[in-house]
Amino acid sequence: MYRFFIISTILFLLLFSCGEKQQKIESNSSIRPVKIVEAEELGSIARQYTGVVKATDFSVLAFKISGTITKMDVIVGEKIKKGQIIAQIDSKDYQLEYETAQANYKTSKSIYERSKRLVAADAVALQNLEIAEADYVRATSTLSIAKRTLDYTNLSAPFSGFIEEKQVNTFEEIQAGQAIVRLVNPEDVEVHFLLPESNIQLLDYPKEIYVEFDSQKGKLFTADVKEYVDASDGFGIPITLTITDEQFTPYRKNVYPGFSCKVIWEVVDNITTQFMIPPSALQIKEGKEYIWLVDPSTQKVHSHEVKTSRLAGHIFVTSGLQKQDLIITAGILSLSEGQKVAITE
Repeated sequence: MYRFFIISTILFLLLFSCGEKQQKIESNSSIRPVKIVEAEELGSIARQYTGVVKATDFSVLAFKISGTITKMDVIVGEKIKKGQIIAQIDSKDYQLEYETAQANYKTSKSIYERSKRLVAADAVALQNLEIAEADYVRATSTLSIAKRTLDYTNLSAPFSGFIEEKQVNTFEEIQAGQAIVRLVNPEDVEVHFLLPESNIQLLDYPKEIYVEFDSQKGKLFTADVKEYVDASDGFGIPITLTITDEQFTPYRKNVYPGFSCKVIWEVVDNITTQFMIPPSALQIKEGKEYIWLVDPSTQKVHSHEVKTSRLAGHIFVTSGLQKQDLIITAGILSLSEGQKVAITE
Protein backbone atom coordinates (compact mmCIF):
# COMPACT_ATOMS: atom_id res chain seq x y z
CA MET A 1 0.00 0.00 0.00
CA TYR A 2 2.77 2.35 0.91
CA ARG A 3 4.60 1.46 -2.33
CA PHE A 4 1.45 2.26 -4.34
CA PHE A 5 1.19 5.66 -2.67
CA ILE A 6 4.81 6.45 -3.49
CA ILE A 7 4.36 5.49 -7.15
CA SER A 8 1.13 7.48 -7.45
CA THR A 9 2.80 10.57 -6.01
CA ILE A 10 5.73 10.32 -8.42
CA LEU A 11 3.39 9.93 -11.42
CA PHE A 12 1.34 12.95 -10.33
CA LEU A 13 4.45 15.09 -9.98
CA LEU A 14 5.71 14.00 -13.40
CA LEU A 15 2.37 14.79 -15.05
CA PHE A 16 2.18 18.18 -13.33
CA SER A 17 5.73 19.05 -14.37
CA CYS A 18 5.06 18.11 -18.02
CA GLY A 19 1.86 20.13 -18.05
CA GLU A 20 3.64 23.17 -16.64
CA LYS A 21 6.40 22.86 -19.26
CA GLN A 22 3.85 22.48 -22.04
CA GLN A 23 2.01 25.53 -20.75
CA LYS A 24 5.23 27.53 -20.74
CA ILE A 25 6.09 26.37 -24.28
CA GLU A 26 2.63 27.29 -25.52
CA SER A 27 2.83 30.65 -23.73
CA ASN A 28 6.25 31.47 -25.18
CA SER A 29 5.19 30.44 -28.69
CA SER A 30 2.33 32.99 -28.62
CA ILE A 31 4.76 35.88 -28.03
CA ARG A 32 5.82 37.09 -31.46
CA PRO A 33 9.09 38.97 -31.93
CA VAL A 34 8.63 42.29 -33.76
CA LYS A 35 10.69 45.24 -34.94
CA ILE A 36 9.56 48.74 -34.10
CA VAL A 37 10.35 52.37 -34.83
CA GLU A 38 9.59 55.31 -32.58
CA ALA A 39 7.42 58.04 -34.07
CA GLU A 40 9.36 61.29 -34.46
CA GLU A 41 8.26 64.53 -36.07
CA LEU A 42 10.05 65.16 -39.36
CA GLY A 43 10.77 68.85 -39.33
CA SER A 44 11.81 68.64 -43.00
CA ILE A 45 12.66 66.23 -45.78
CA ALA A 46 15.52 66.71 -48.21
CA ARG A 47 16.22 65.31 -51.65
CA GLN A 48 19.48 65.53 -53.59
CA TYR A 49 19.92 65.73 -57.36
CA THR A 50 22.82 66.21 -59.76
CA GLY A 51 22.87 69.45 -61.72
CA VAL A 52 25.06 71.17 -64.28
CA VAL A 53 26.05 74.83 -64.60
CA LYS A 54 25.02 76.57 -67.81
CA ALA A 55 25.49 80.11 -69.08
CA THR A 56 22.47 82.38 -69.04
CA ASP A 57 23.76 84.38 -72.03
CA PHE A 58 24.85 82.26 -75.00
CA SER A 59 24.62 82.18 -78.78
CA VAL A 60 24.81 79.36 -81.31
CA LEU A 61 26.72 80.91 -84.19
CA ALA A 62 26.16 79.92 -87.83
CA PHE A 63 27.02 81.20 -91.29
CA LYS A 64 24.24 82.84 -93.26
CA ILE A 65 25.57 81.34 -96.50
CA SER A 66 26.78 77.88 -97.52
CA GLY A 67 30.33 76.95 -98.47
CA THR A 68 33.50 75.14 -97.44
CA ILE A 69 35.23 76.11 -94.20
CA THR A 70 38.77 77.24 -95.00
CA LYS A 71 39.82 78.48 -91.58
CA MET A 72 38.75 77.62 -88.04
CA ASP A 73 41.48 77.96 -85.46
CA VAL A 74 39.38 78.21 -82.29
CA ILE A 75 39.20 75.35 -79.78
CA VAL A 76 36.70 74.42 -77.08
CA GLY A 77 37.29 76.50 -73.96
CA GLU A 78 39.12 79.29 -75.78
CA LYS A 79 38.33 82.84 -74.71
CA ILE A 80 37.03 85.02 -77.53
CA LYS A 81 36.81 88.81 -77.75
CA LYS A 82 33.90 90.66 -79.29
CA GLY A 83 34.40 91.03 -83.06
CA GLN A 84 37.08 88.32 -83.26
CA ILE A 85 36.91 86.09 -86.37
CA ILE A 86 35.91 82.57 -85.34
CA ALA A 87 35.71 80.85 -88.73
CA GLN A 88 35.86 81.59 -92.47
CA ILE A 89 34.44 79.89 -95.56
CA ASP A 90 35.81 79.86 -99.10
CA SER A 91 35.21 83.38 -100.41
CA LYS A 92 36.51 83.08 -104.02
CA ASP A 93 33.08 82.83 -105.68
CA TYR A 94 31.60 85.51 -103.44
CA GLN A 95 34.64 87.74 -104.07
CA LEU A 96 34.13 87.36 -107.82
CA GLU A 97 30.46 88.28 -107.52
CA TYR A 98 31.40 91.34 -105.49
CA GLU A 99 34.00 92.49 -108.03
CA THR A 100 31.51 92.02 -110.90
CA ALA A 101 28.87 93.99 -109.01
CA GLN A 102 31.40 96.70 -108.26
CA ALA A 103 32.35 97.02 -111.96
CA ASN A 104 28.69 97.20 -113.00
CA TYR A 105 28.09 99.83 -110.34
CA LYS A 106 30.92 102.02 -111.61
CA THR A 107 29.71 101.72 -115.21
CA SER A 108 26.07 102.47 -114.39
CA LYS A 109 27.08 105.40 -112.18
CA SER A 110 29.18 106.86 -114.98
CA ILE A 111 26.34 106.50 -117.51
CA TYR A 112 23.83 107.99 -115.09
CA GLU A 113 25.99 111.05 -114.37
CA ARG A 114 26.69 111.59 -118.08
CA SER A 115 22.97 111.27 -118.89
CA LYS A 116 22.21 113.97 -116.34
CA ARG A 117 24.66 116.35 -117.99
CA LEU A 118 23.30 115.58 -121.48
CA VAL A 119 19.71 116.12 -120.39
CA ALA A 120 20.69 119.42 -118.82
CA ALA A 121 22.16 120.42 -122.18
CA ASP A 122 19.10 119.10 -124.07
CA ALA A 123 21.43 116.68 -125.88
CA VAL A 124 19.41 113.51 -125.14
CA ALA A 125 15.85 112.66 -124.34
CA LEU A 126 14.65 112.52 -120.70
CA GLN A 127 13.78 108.85 -121.24
CA ASN A 128 17.46 108.00 -121.55
CA LEU A 129 18.10 109.60 -118.15
CA GLU A 130 15.31 107.58 -116.54
CA ILE A 131 16.74 104.33 -117.95
CA ALA A 132 20.25 105.24 -116.76
CA GLU A 133 18.91 106.10 -113.29
CA ALA A 134 17.10 102.74 -113.01
CA ASP A 135 20.25 100.88 -114.02
CA TYR A 136 22.26 102.84 -111.46
CA VAL A 137 19.80 102.09 -108.62
CA ARG A 138 19.78 98.40 -109.54
CA ALA A 139 23.59 98.25 -109.68
CA THR A 140 23.84 100.01 -106.30
CA SER A 141 21.52 97.42 -104.69
CA THR A 142 23.38 94.52 -106.30
CA LEU A 143 26.72 95.84 -105.03
CA SER A 144 25.34 96.25 -101.51
CA ILE A 145 24.07 92.65 -101.50
CA ALA A 146 27.35 91.33 -102.92
CA LYS A 147 29.34 93.22 -100.25
CA ARG A 148 27.13 91.94 -97.44
CA THR A 149 27.34 88.37 -98.81
CA LEU A 150 31.13 88.61 -98.98
CA ASP A 151 31.17 89.77 -95.36
CA TYR A 152 29.13 86.68 -94.45
CA THR A 153 32.14 84.51 -95.33
CA ASN A 154 33.59 85.61 -91.96
CA LEU A 155 31.94 84.44 -88.74
CA SER A 156 32.74 86.81 -85.87
CA ALA A 157 31.86 86.88 -82.16
CA PRO A 158 28.88 89.15 -81.27
CA PHE A 159 30.15 89.42 -77.67
CA SER A 160 33.11 88.40 -75.54
CA GLY A 161 32.98 84.90 -74.08
CA PHE A 162 34.42 81.45 -74.65
CA ILE A 163 33.77 78.54 -76.99
CA GLU A 164 31.66 75.95 -75.16
CA GLU A 165 30.94 73.68 -78.14
CA LYS A 166 32.45 73.24 -81.60
CA GLN A 167 30.29 71.50 -84.19
CA VAL A 168 32.43 71.47 -87.35
CA ASN A 169 36.07 71.43 -88.50
CA THR A 170 38.17 72.94 -91.27
CA PHE A 171 37.41 71.87 -94.87
CA GLU A 172 33.90 70.70 -94.04
CA GLU A 173 31.08 71.67 -96.40
CA ILE A 174 28.39 73.49 -94.42
CA GLN A 175 24.91 74.81 -95.16
CA ALA A 176 23.47 78.20 -94.33
CA GLY A 177 22.16 78.19 -90.74
CA GLN A 178 24.15 75.12 -89.70
CA ALA A 179 25.51 75.38 -86.14
CA ILE A 180 29.25 76.10 -86.06
CA VAL A 181 30.06 76.93 -82.42
CA ARG A 182 28.26 77.73 -79.18
CA LEU A 183 29.63 80.94 -77.66
CA VAL A 184 28.77 81.60 -74.01
CA ASN A 185 29.12 84.59 -71.75
CA PRO A 186 30.41 83.21 -68.42
CA GLU A 187 29.41 86.28 -66.42
CA ASP A 188 25.91 84.97 -65.59
CA VAL A 189 25.19 81.29 -64.89
CA GLU A 190 22.25 79.14 -63.88
CA VAL A 191 21.78 75.52 -62.81
CA HIS A 192 19.91 72.87 -64.80
CA PHE A 193 18.78 69.48 -63.45
CA LEU A 194 16.07 66.84 -63.91
CA LEU A 195 13.42 66.32 -61.23
CA PRO A 196 12.18 62.69 -61.32
CA GLU A 197 8.54 62.30 -62.29
CA SER A 198 7.83 60.54 -58.97
CA ASN A 199 8.94 63.70 -57.13
CA ILE A 200 6.86 66.21 -59.06
CA GLN A 201 4.77 66.92 -55.93
CA LEU A 202 7.81 68.70 -54.48
CA LEU A 203 6.96 71.67 -56.69
CA ASP A 204 3.74 72.24 -54.73
CA TYR A 205 5.28 72.37 -51.23
CA PRO A 206 7.08 75.23 -49.46
CA LYS A 207 10.77 74.60 -50.06
CA GLU A 208 14.32 75.74 -49.60
CA ILE A 209 16.78 74.97 -52.38
CA TYR A 210 20.55 74.91 -52.02
CA VAL A 211 23.31 74.35 -54.56
CA GLU A 212 26.75 72.95 -53.75
CA PHE A 213 29.32 73.27 -56.54
CA ASP A 214 32.02 70.65 -56.93
CA SER A 215 34.55 73.48 -57.09
CA GLN A 216 33.25 74.87 -53.77
CA LYS A 217 32.79 71.79 -51.58
CA GLY A 218 31.05 72.43 -48.27
CA LYS A 219 29.51 75.76 -49.30
CA LEU A 220 25.74 75.84 -49.82
CA PHE A 221 24.22 78.68 -51.83
CA THR A 222 20.50 79.42 -51.81
CA ALA A 223 18.68 79.18 -55.13
CA ASP A 224 15.19 79.48 -56.53
CA VAL A 225 13.24 77.96 -59.41
CA LYS A 226 13.58 80.15 -62.50
CA GLU A 227 11.49 77.98 -64.80
CA TYR A 228 10.55 74.39 -65.53
CA VAL A 229 8.98 72.46 -68.36
CA ASP A 230 5.57 71.12 -67.41
CA ALA A 231 6.28 67.87 -69.26
CA SER A 232 8.74 64.99 -69.24
CA ASP A 233 10.71 63.11 -71.87
CA GLY A 234 10.76 60.00 -69.71
CA PHE A 235 13.88 61.03 -67.80
CA GLY A 236 12.37 63.73 -65.59
CA ILE A 237 11.11 67.32 -65.41
CA PRO A 238 13.73 69.84 -66.67
CA ILE A 239 14.17 72.58 -64.05
CA THR A 240 16.29 75.73 -64.21
CA LEU A 241 17.54 77.35 -60.98
CA THR A 242 18.81 80.87 -60.36
CA ILE A 243 21.41 81.45 -57.64
CA THR A 244 19.89 84.03 -55.30
CA ASP A 245 22.53 83.95 -52.55
CA GLU A 246 24.38 87.28 -52.26
CA GLN A 247 27.35 85.43 -50.77
CA PHE A 248 27.83 83.64 -54.10
CA THR A 249 29.36 86.76 -55.74
CA PRO A 250 32.97 86.30 -54.56
CA TYR A 251 32.89 82.61 -55.53
CA ARG A 252 31.36 83.26 -58.95
CA LYS A 253 34.78 83.47 -60.62
CA ASN A 254 35.45 79.83 -59.74
CA VAL A 255 32.21 78.48 -61.26
CA TYR A 256 32.00 78.04 -65.04
CA PRO A 257 29.45 76.65 -67.48
CA GLY A 258 29.79 72.87 -67.69
CA PHE A 259 30.69 72.43 -64.01
CA SER A 260 28.68 69.83 -62.10
CA CYS A 261 26.92 70.54 -58.81
CA LYS A 262 24.61 69.08 -56.20
CA VAL A 263 21.04 70.36 -55.83
CA ILE A 264 19.56 69.98 -52.33
CA TRP A 265 15.76 70.34 -52.33
CA GLU A 266 14.36 70.65 -48.81
CA VAL A 267 10.62 70.59 -48.12
CA VAL A 268 9.66 72.51 -44.97
CA ASP A 269 6.71 73.81 -42.91
CA ASN A 270 3.87 71.66 -44.27
CA ILE A 271 5.26 68.40 -42.92
CA THR A 272 6.97 69.56 -39.72
CA THR A 273 4.33 67.89 -37.54
CA GLN A 274 3.94 64.76 -39.66
CA PHE A 275 5.54 61.37 -39.22
CA MET A 276 7.21 59.29 -41.92
CA ILE A 277 6.65 55.53 -41.77
CA PRO A 278 7.96 52.65 -43.90
CA PRO A 279 5.49 51.07 -46.35
CA SER A 280 5.73 47.77 -44.43
CA ALA A 281 4.11 49.41 -41.38
CA LEU A 282 0.89 50.38 -43.17
CA GLN A 283 -2.12 48.08 -43.46
CA ILE A 284 -5.20 48.85 -45.56
CA LYS A 285 -8.55 47.23 -44.70
CA GLU A 286 -11.87 48.15 -46.31
CA GLY A 287 -10.46 51.38 -47.66
CA LYS A 288 -9.09 52.52 -44.30
CA GLU A 289 -5.44 52.71 -43.24
CA TYR A 290 -4.06 51.20 -40.04
CA ILE A 291 -0.79 50.78 -38.23
CA TRP A 292 0.06 48.52 -35.29
CA LEU A 293 1.28 50.11 -32.06
CA VAL A 294 2.96 48.50 -29.07
CA ASP A 295 2.02 49.44 -25.50
CA PRO A 296 5.43 49.47 -23.76
CA SER A 297 3.89 48.78 -20.35
CA THR A 298 2.09 45.59 -21.37
CA GLN A 299 4.05 44.61 -24.50
CA LYS A 300 0.70 44.12 -26.24
CA VAL A 301 -0.29 45.41 -29.67
CA HIS A 302 -3.37 47.13 -30.99
CA SER A 303 -4.45 48.30 -34.45
CA HIS A 304 -4.72 52.05 -34.87
CA GLU A 305 -6.40 53.96 -37.73
CA VAL A 306 -4.39 56.79 -39.32
CA LYS A 307 -4.56 59.29 -42.17
CA THR A 308 -1.64 59.44 -44.59
CA SER A 309 -0.24 61.36 -47.56
CA ARG A 310 2.45 60.57 -50.11
CA LEU A 311 5.40 62.73 -51.10
CA ALA A 312 8.53 61.86 -53.10
CA GLY A 313 8.00 58.15 -52.61
CA HIS A 314 7.48 58.42 -48.83
CA ILE A 315 4.41 57.75 -46.65
CA PHE A 316 3.53 60.42 -44.09
CA VAL A 317 1.05 60.04 -41.23
CA THR A 318 -0.90 63.29 -41.10
CA SER A 319 -3.14 62.33 -38.15
CA GLY A 320 -3.53 59.46 -35.70
CA LEU A 321 0.01 59.34 -34.31
CA GLN A 322 1.66 60.86 -31.29
CA LYS A 323 5.33 61.51 -30.72
CA GLN A 324 7.19 58.49 -29.28
CA ASP A 325 4.45 56.00 -30.26
CA LEU A 326 6.04 52.62 -30.96
CA ILE A 327 5.17 51.48 -34.50
CA ILE A 328 5.61 47.88 -35.66
CA THR A 329 7.45 47.91 -38.97
CA ALA A 330 7.29 44.26 -40.09
CA GLY A 331 5.06 41.17 -39.84
CA ILE A 332 1.83 43.11 -39.29
CA LEU A 333 -0.33 40.64 -41.28
CA SER A 334 0.19 37.90 -38.69
CA LEU A 335 -0.68 40.05 -35.65
CA SER A 336 -3.94 39.95 -33.69
CA GLU A 337 -5.51 42.54 -31.38
CA GLY A 338 -4.09 42.39 -27.86
CA GLN A 339 -1.35 39.93 -28.79
CA LYS A 340 1.78 40.07 -26.68
CA VAL A 341 5.04 40.68 -28.52
CA ALA A 342 8.74 40.79 -27.86
CA ILE A 343 10.60 43.81 -29.20
CA THR A 344 13.78 42.83 -31.04
CA GLU A 345 16.76 44.98 -31.95
